[in-house]
Amino acid sequence: MTRAFTQVCLIGCGLIGGSLSLALKKTGLVTRVVGVDVHPRVLEVAIARGVIDEGTSDLHFGLTNANLVIVATPVPATIELIPKIAKWEHILAKDAIVTDVSGVKNHVVELASEVFHSVSFVGGHPMAGSEKSGIWAAHDKLLENAVYVMTPDDKTSQAALADLAELLRRTGALIRTMSPLLHDRVVAAISHVPHIIAATLVNQVQALSGQDASYVELAAGGFRDITRIASSDPALWRDISLENRMEIEPLLDAWIRRLTQCKAAISDGDSSQLEEFFTTARTFRDALPAKSSGAIRPLYSMTVSVPDEPGIIGEVASLLGKKNISIRNIGILESREDDDGQLLLQFDTVVFYDRAAKELTQSGYPIIDRVMS
Repeated sequence: MTRAFTQVCLIGCGLIGGSLSLALKKTGLVTRVVGVDVHPRVLEVAIARGVIDEGTSDLHFGLTNANLVIVATPVPATIELIPKIAKWEHILAKDAIVTDVSGVKNHVVELASEVFHSVSFVGGHPMAGSEKSGIWAAHDKLLENAVYVMTPDDKTSQAALADLAELLRRTGALIRTMSPLLHDRVVAAISHVPHIIAATLVNQVQALSGQDASYVELAAGGFRDITRIASSDPALWRDISLENRMEIEPLLDAWIRRLTQCKAAISDGDSSQLEEFFTTARTFRDALPAKSSGAIRPLYSMTVSVPDEPGIIGEVASLLGKKNISIRNIGILESREDDDGQLLLQFDTVVFYDRAAKELTQSGYPIIDRVMS
């Protein structure tokens, strides 16, 4: 029988915590959510949006009688909160589960293993997100088809792990289990280092942009797409980079070696090595799954040919809006007199992407190009 949770304490009402709460409420297995946050305005918005049923800045009040505690705060705050929660574990329900959503797990799980005694701690990381942040960006579909990693250790209750995993499956998340150390090693390679590289690329162009406006003008195209993760919360990525530095540092060393090898191949005019370099990357990249979310939220884009006439953007947006298809971003790629224009449409989910393609095609708007990134 699937376990129900009568009272959830959500600590940290941001994008991930808020989206998780909305998704859990939709399962019908969560009765009441008490939100704990230091920002009164955030609590007001969370209540208004139905993310939580009651808000407080009092941690003790929020924990009282909770049988599920979700710590959805930045890593440094999570590390500070876990010992505080452990001091008050006696006020939790006797079968309570405490979990977190931190992007770095080993330190968090080791600490929790030391301080919790009468309740079960299960480390977790929903590998979903957005370049947007805060309770205002939270939505109940953020976890759909997203990998949700559970990171138990040898002290984790198997019953608690099973109960939490089943609850999360009801949100549409794809549950994966791995050790905390392996998790940190993998996400350093597929998420943390890519964020550092994206920021480095953007900072390089920013430095060059003072020489000529063309750097900014041309960067509005493909460069913007491949570096979009650089728009993520700077404080969050500062904390993650420092917390997971033991796994990030060797990967950056390897990255520097690969760049050096690539530079040498270019300098030497080694066409075969360069072709192998790009071919290997393309082969592996093309084989990656396109219909599920991983550490970096996917983005689904299409270019649509439209008549170059006033009101066309509103017409396309209205067409998709009437079908409840959510557009993440819309923009003009090209618009010339006596020629068709091109609209770039971007969607957060493959479902919206596929439905939009069908509706636009049926309505006579040719799709020029499609990209899943």
